Amino acid sequence: MFKMKPEPVPMIGSIVVFILGLLFWLEGHRDPGNLPAHSRANLIFAISIIISGLFLIVATGRMWFKHLWHDRYGKQKKRRR
Repeated sequence: MFKMKPEPVPMIGSIVVFILGLLFWLEGHRDPGNLPAHSRANLIFAISIIISGLFLIVATGRMWFKHLWHDRYGKQKKRRR
């Protein structure tokens, strides 16, 4: 039976980008007196959230649109056997 689930590669990419952005943000806020580092860290974290969100949309793209809910290739494999 065909099951809806997110694509694993973009989902893993989304998680990795978010974690790297979070780590960079934490590193940028480590020194309380360095304001340029704070703003740079905030900018990079915001960009990583956007990229992570785009990866998440790509990973769950089949679930957003009903016309992509088919298992056309899985049915062809079963017929060939």
